[in-house]
Amino acid sequence: MPPFISHAIALLEGLLALEQGVKSITLGYGQGGNIVQDLAAMASLRDLGHEYFGRHGYTDYDLTLVFHQWMGGFPEDEAKAFAVINLGSVVAAMARAEKIIVKTPHEAMGIPTKEANAAGLKSTRQILSMLEEQTICADNEVVRQEADLIKREVACLMDAVFAAGDGDLTRGVVQCFAAGILDVPFAPSMYNRGKVLPVRDNEGFIRIYAKGQLPLSKEIMDYHKSRLEERAKAEKRAITFQMVTDDIYAISKGKLIGRPR
Repeated sequence: MPPFISHAIALLEGLLALEQGVKSITLGYGQGGNIVQDLAAMASLRDLGHEYFGRHGYTDYDLTLVFHQWMGGFPEDEAKAFAVINLGSVVAAMARAEKIIVKTPHEAMGIPTKEANAAGLKSTRQILSMLEEQTICADNEVVRQEADLIKREVACLMDAVFAAGDGDLTRGVVQCFAAGILDVPFAPSMYNRGKVLPVRDNEGFIRIYAKGQLPLSKEIMDYHKSRLEERAKAEKRAITFQMVTDDIYAISKGKLIGRPR
């Protein structure tokens, strides 16, 4: 899922919780696979949380971030599955996430055993322990540029929700889901339109192929289109739904991007 969509959902959930008096807020982000984009997503999520909560008058809260290891298809081979788990652990450590949702080497085979769950935890703990005393700079120009893009994308969605609700955040969320202004790719909910389709660009960043009714600016959509055109040119094929399906299965086949053979 593109980071800006999950960020907007997380921020709205956070604001609704704060309205109810909750003081400890955890905002979640699911690993996308491109390290730069994942680091930019985590950095921007923390900034956006404080920005939007403060903008609405909330100051008495504790904010933490949870990083969800890869939530898509996994390789069936356990050694390869551990590689996917460990990549997520490295990114979570670099992003200074307070919490991590850990996966198992049995993700591709059904319900994991307790031993598989323990193995995933041990593998993640080993990575975190090795990186604990290392200073890793995750702040560079490329990460900052992607984080800025994510913030501008989030603003497009959040502004639309606030406008639709006219002071009532709950009403704004309901109306925006009904209109497709909020739309989560591949979500099974009957209240979700499911018209948005993501696809990776030539560097593995998740971009928008079909935006449905998302209120993204022309400038932002032109950027997404240009990045996808770079991939299409490199792969000598058109930008089509086939890229979407290729990307869905890519990591389970040992790649990040679903390139044609």
